[in-house]
Amino acid sequence: MALAAEPEITDLSMHDERSAGFLAIGIARVTGRPVVVTCTSGTAAAEYHPAVVEASASRVPMIVLTADRPAELADVGAPQTVDQVRLYGSATRWSHDLEPPDASVGDRTITALGARLVTEATGPAPGPVHLNCRFREPLVPVGDPPAPTSVPEVHHAEPALGPDAARALRTVLAGRRVVVVCGPDDDPELPPAAAAAARSLDAPVLADPLSGLRAGPHDRSRILTTGDLLAAAGHLDRHPPDAVLRIGALPTSKPLWRWLEDHPEIPQVLVDPGGWRDPLASASLVVRSPAVAALGALADAEGGGQAWVESWCTADETARSAAEEILETSGHLSEPVVARTVSSVPPAGSHAWIASSMPIRDVDTFGVTRGDPLRYFGHRGANGIDGLLSAATGSAVVAPAAPTYALAGDLSTLHDLTAIAAAARLGADLTIVVVNNDGGGIFHYLPQIDHPEVFERHFGTPHGLAFAPVARALGAEAATVDDADDLAARLRERPHGVTVLEVHTDRAEERDLHRRVRRAVHAALDG
Repeated sequence: MALAAEPEITDLSMHDERSAGFLAIGIARVTGRPVVVTCTSGTAAAEYHPAVVEASASRVPMIVLTADRPAELADVGAPQTVDQVRLYGSATRWSHDLEPPDASVGDRTITALGARLVTEATGPAPGPVHLNCRFREPLVPVGDPPAPTSVPEVHHAEPALGPDAARALRTVLAGRRVVVVCGPDDDPELPPAAAAAARSLDAPVLADPLSGLRAGPHDRSRILTTGDLLAAAGHLDRHPPDAVLRIGALPTSKPLWRWLEDHPEIPQVLVDPGGWRDPLASASLVVRSPAVAALGALADAEGGGQAWVESWCTADETARSAAEEILETSGHLSEPVVARTVSSVPPAGSHAWIASSMPIRDVDTFGVTRGDPLRYFGHRGANGIDGLLSAATGSAVVAPAAPTYALAGDLSTLHDLTAIAAAARLGADLTIVVVNNDGGGIFHYLPQIDHPEVFERHFGTPHGLAFAPVARALGAEAATVDDADDLAARLRERPHGVTVLEVHTDRAEERDLHRRVRRAVHAALDG
């Protein structure tokens, strides 16, 4: 009914889905445009499989929309119900399972999903894509159709950035007040390219620690580290940009990406070489290109003026000073101070592995920039706490010339405890800093804290362990550190063998410290 109601779509009806699939191939082969095929649930969806296989092998763009029953009707004998998730296996370029329509899923998200379907079907290697659409009764439209939302413009720019993509980038960004947001990225060529583009655009760069931009010999005069604090304090609302250039994955900072999600009216350009890393559904222009190539197209673009970038750099300094003042008067070796130390004092050329949960957030908020190289790593693909120490061990083994460090929480350490023994057995040179707050510190910042009847047992999850003696039993050197200067001195030393440095903190005290920092930054920026 939705397809039939769209005047720009020609809708045809077929009695046999197998035949309908090949009819679509005939149309697509002649027109070169993707054709949509849709059907009810059950074996009807399976009938498309031969045509999907042919479309894949022949590189014919096809969009398969299969209706499906809701999850609660699976495997309970409901009629016309089979497993349709990834029904066509490896024959599709992309496959996605869509939950039943819900008021919490905005029209913008659905529009972006449609844009992705077309993009994946018409990419450099065209082919079929599959969207499995679950519905609950009533199986007819209810209420008025949603108002149309803008469809993101998409450019395939691999292996090279073509003139159309370059022109689109410059149209949105040139001559405007731009903020650049760089998420996690392992490309060692990104930092100088991003610095050069920021210089041309007169743009501040809110750089995630895993972007690689915070340390190195490139121009860091526009690289800011307090994006999390600035977003939380409302600086983006008081000084909104005309456009945002987003590089790669989402940044660690939740206040920052929440702001991006809440402001789709501000043009947002997403540069990403593959996939569709836009869970916010706020990108208005998607350029599927390596970041370095796209940034190169902006090398001589004029920006929003020196005053714009200087105002952001001043705000960055103000936020940094306000935070530092609180940390210096806290009276203990806090988790933010540990994160700042890990970012500032290891030798040039070091590798620093940062655990998910609070450690990466603290490095993001309190870490510093530096002129000599320090490369950060972390598991920000799935954002899990598991395997951090094992990954750091692999890094130390394969790159022994790079001093290797790990900053882990107690739960990520507990999750990967045997990696300490493996690191010692493999002869790795690795220094591990374990922040032990006896449980899940991040939950003190989440709504679960308001449920004291279950909080400690199921979210705080205290374990009562000390890791220094455990580390010694596993073959590592170990020490408990409670002084910032002592920690800094130990981290300045190049790792030799496996050393575990344990820092004890208190979850409630750390939460209060974070709140005091945010209040101080807010007040300083208002002043």
